[in-house]
Amino acid sequence: MISFRNLRIRQKMLLLIMSITSIIYLLSFGYITLRMSEKAHRDAGEMANMQAREYANHMTHELNKDFNLSRGIGWALQNFPDYPLEMTEDIVSPVLYEFLDRNPGFYSTWVSLELNTLLPDYYLPYGRVRYTWLRQNGQLIFQRDTLNLEGDDEGSLYAQIKSQKAEAITNPYWYSYSGNVEDQILEVSPCIPIIINGHFAGLAGTDIILDRFQELVLSIKPFDVGYTYLLSNDGTYVGHPNPHFLGEKISEIRETYFHNFGLDKSIRQGEFISHFAFSENLDEEALITYAPIHIGDTSTPWSFAVVIPRSFITAEANHIFYRSLIVAVLGLLVLTWATFIIANNVTRPLMKTTAVISTIATGDINNIKELRVEGKDENAQMALSLNKLLSGLKATAGFAEKIGRGELSALFHKLGENDVLGTALLNMRDSLEKAKEEEEKRKAEDTIRNWATNGMARFADILRFNNDNLEELSFNVLKNLVKYLDANQGGLFVFNDEDKNEPFLEMTACYAYDRKKYITRKIAIGEGLTGACFLEKKPILMTDIPQDYVKITSGLGDENPNSLLIIPLLLNEKVYGVIELASFKKFEPYHVEFIEKVAENIASTLSAVKINIRTAYLLEQSQQQAEEMRAQEEEMRQNMEEMHATQEEMSRKDKELHSLVETSESLFCVMEYNKEGVILKVNHNFEKICGYTDSELSGKHHSILFDKANWEQSANYRKFWELLRRGQAVKGMLKRKHKEGTDFFIKGVTKAHLDENGQIEKVVEITIDITKEVSASEKSA
Repeated sequence: MISFRNLRIRQKMLLLIMSITSIIYLLSFGYITLRMSEKAHRDAGEMANMQAREYANHMTHELNKDFNLSRGIGWALQNFPDYPLEMTEDIVSPVLYEFLDRNPGFYSTWVSLELNTLLPDYYLPYGRVRYTWLRQNGQLIFQRDTLNLEGDDEGSLYAQIKSQKAEAITNPYWYSYSGNVEDQILEVSPCIPIIINGHFAGLAGTDIILDRFQELVLSIKPFDVGYTYLLSNDGTYVGHPNPHFLGEKISEIRETYFHNFGLDKSIRQGEFISHFAFSENLDEEALITYAPIHIGDTSTPWSFAVVIPRSFITAEANHIFYRSLIVAVLGLLVLTWATFIIANNVTRPLMKTTAVISTIATGDINNIKELRVEGKDENAQMALSLNKLLSGLKATAGFAEKIGRGELSALFHKLGENDVLGTALLNMRDSLEKAKEEEEKRKAEDTIRNWATNGMARFADILRFNNDNLEELSFNVLKNLVKYLDANQGGLFVFNDEDKNEPFLEMTACYAYDRKKYITRKIAIGEGLTGACFLEKKPILMTDIPQDYVKITSGLGDENPNSLLIIPLLLNEKVYGVIELASFKKFEPYHVEFIEKVAENIASTLSAVKINIRTAYLLEQSQQQAEEMRAQEEEMRQNMEEMHATQEEMSRKDKELHSLVETSESLFCVMEYNKEGVILKVNHNFEKICGYTDSELSGKHHSILFDKANWEQSANYRKFWELLRRGQAVKGMLKRKHKEGTDFFIKGVTKAHLDENGQIEKVVEITIDITKEVSASEKSA
């Protein structure tokens, strides 16, 4: 097997370029294709999920439309306790009949009323009267039943809603009012509790035929290749392409699938889920997406499923892959051909050049012929450079022979300004002489550098200790500094600004000073050389020292020093003190540079000591302020929580009033007016009983319908508005004046709509006409 090292350059180029390029090309192709395939799958899945949400929203709208109609019955009967028992059926029955007659999709409408609410003397917590209107043989039939006289059935849905006081919807069930199996229909019952003053007063609801939801499911065909189905909260099929599934549970029809994907929990909790599974209807694997359907305020959501075959999702990704594969193969073929041509053009001149270089490598430069130059490309430039190199080597070899024979005056022309070999020959003698001088200089510089480095490390260690005792730290620093510089004596002065009006320099340490100098521990700013050094922030080096300034004392007598050095302890343009050194020897520039660096470290340590003291004081203050801020923050959080709860309660009341008005428009007499009592609008039912039209009443004060002229001074009228401003509903019978002057009587509820600030936006009066009942009662009396 031939080793890669033994291959020719052309073969290496082809092998390396094609191998690396092919690997990069294939990796890029695989990565791009994979990413495009993943994106195609992801886009298809997102589109399927979007379809599921869209269809689920449509189905939610249809279900809530029927559910809201059932709510309307419950809201319409909120005032039944205000009527005598003998009038209850006359009031309830028309409402149930009206809802059933207007909605052919309802199989029945019904309401159960608690006897303890209907009868003042009935105190038992059970017992109810049920009124029902139902469709039978094309006719509307009324039924009245009395139930639970011996106690509520604790396991029944009625007992659960009575206990929870919350809206509910039953799971789908088969029912036949005729009792015949062939007449059974699949239906569902929304149940609306009637709550009066927080007390459960009854239950209203409807029985809705689910046939039209099967039709809706059959009409939906996602992307013309899939299908959909509708499940109730307990997994019962409400709609499915296979009609035999209707009324059956998915846990029984597809038991393995149901348990493998944990659908029981997902459907009951209304989760949005999506997964791949085998579809028997499509006879292939499919993407199945479940979107939740929330019905009213119930806690039992339904689910709408969209099923799309995997083949549809992967079709685009497969198409992209095959097209990309064809392009990749064509690209590799073109790349191989181009690489071969380029390698051949590059390696042919290199082979000739290699032969010349091989001969040069043997040293036989006299028998080499120059290369023939063709063209102006890189290969031609290489041939020219090689020819020039060959001529230069011959000239350099001749000059070297002359130097070897001692002909130092021989002439030699360098090949160029950067001719290293020629320059080396010309400067060889000078280089030998300079080498010795540079070696001695380098040793001296290394000695000074090592001295300064060791000194910095030594004083760094000294400054780490005793940094809580200023005088002891000062003495250790000064003592070691005098010894390390081979000086004779010194002093360290620290800036003291405790008295802001008269700051001064205080001697915190001295070494080898006489007693007179030691006693002078304070120097005013600007006084003498030390004070001047502090102000100018620059070192002072003196060799001509005044006779009486300082003396160095020994056992042989006193003598003036030859050199005095005063260095400011400077850090960030701030002076923290001054060091004064005296010596018989001269202070060299590197001594001054070293002391300046050490002085900066000393200043940093002094600064840190002062900062630590200041930090301790500020830390104590910040802790006290933080405690005060935490108390204020807790108070603010409690205020925000109370405000949020108030806003949520106002929003809930606003929704209840809006729903009540919409439902009551078609059944009751409705009048709206503002907080000054100016009428905004009335509905058609109110126009019929008062004789006025909406345009005649709009903009008029509602007193136009009053019987008394002094209505403004009426205590009842003032109490009426006071209750409305508190957000309370006003119930009762009202006497009003007809356009023609006759009296008519209405009974109902009046409630104000408050804004977010608790101010009245408008007032809604919802009533029914009881003129006939009042007239009949007066005649019988």
